[in-house]
Amino acid sequence: MKFFFHFWRKIFLSAALPPFAHAHCLQQLRGYTAGRYFLFPLIFLTVFPLFSQDSSELPFTGEEPPSAEALFITRESLPRIGNPKFVSPRTAKSDEEREIISRENGIWQQYQKDMESYRKIKNLPSNFPPEKIRDKPASLFYTYKVVSDKEKYLDTFHGLYARFQTGQGSLATINRISSPEDLHAGMELILPVPQGLFIPKKAESALEILLQKEYAPFITEKTTVYDIDGQEFYFLPDRTFSPTQIAFFHDKGMQLPLSKKIITSEFGYRTSPVSGTWKFHAGIDLAAPIGSEVYACKSGIVITAEQNHPLYGKYIDIKHNGNTVSRYAHLSKILVSPGQTVTSGEVIGLVGTTGASTGPHLHFEVRENGTPTDPAKQIRKF
Repeated sequence: MKFFFHFWRKIFLSAALPPFAHAHCLQQLRGYTAGRYFLFPLIFLTVFPLFSQDSSELPFTGEEPPSAEALFITRESLPRIGNPKFVSPRTAKSDEEREIISRENGIWQQYQKDMESYRKIKNLPSNFPPEKIRDKPASLFYTYKVVSDKEKYLDTFHGLYARFQTGQGSLATINRISSPEDLHAGMELILPVPQGLFIPKKAESALEILLQKEYAPFITEKTTVYDIDGQEFYFLPDRTFSPTQIAFFHDKGMQLPLSKKIITSEFGYRTSPVSGTWKFHAGIDLAAPIGSEVYACKSGIVITAEQNHPLYGKYIDIKHNGNTVSRYAHLSKILVSPGQTVTSGEVIGLVGTTGASTGPHLHFEVRENGTPTDPAKQIRKF
């Protein structure tokens, strides 16, 4: 009997509401309550099990994701929070404005109630009878459009996750935010009531690649998949950002890849010291003795560690958030390997003169979406 209750409790705690339940939630928020207690048993019977740490039969490799039926969600079907605070209807200047305020207050209060209900359910003992659980979330997801609010910081990532009482990892991953600086006024966010990490099937940023890599062993055929407007996510409940992931997320700007700054060749067109022709130089050259340590300019994932390129010699490419890639060329030694996670300032190689080089130096590039940009404009120490 204890196993039976534990089994069904796990299913409920990891529940995802089907589309008709979301529609019902919207009706509730608009004041329609008929049939409310009739639908709750149906909602309970249509829930789906989510991730469990003891279920790792099919590790996710990033190349062959486990197949699982996705739960489809559209932003338009979700309750929309218009104002994340209670406003007195007495401040309204017209009946229409009073009605809008009352409706927005109702949605905001429902969101707060759902968050509290979810927390209480997660804290129930394992043998608590599921049929005695009364306060269940009306909706598992809400939306909110970011507005400019400098006074209360509601247009910043930190201000919003604190206001909505959601975890950094939950808010960042479901909205595919790679850095706090990515958030801006006018951006429409999805606010998840279930707290955890939403791992995209198709990773794009360095942070998403890192998440896929670290949580691959825990993604199985039983892991819940959400399809949100065509983007599929694996949901890992109760997971939060690790220290490494937090470093990725909050890593600002770039640092110098060497301990000293001695630029011998700027970014742009120049006479090539190798061929003597007028050519475009896609990076900057930094002079340094052979064997000098080379540092990662920013946290990222090593995507290339080439040992014998005819032009660059030994070189390293690191993928960062925002589709940015940094390159470190003409090295004498490479100290990292493809797929490795590196943090800002970590030693990745040693200065050399391999490839098409006329002397010891580091050729340093920064590419955004494949296009070379001037590194000197992005590095903090310049």
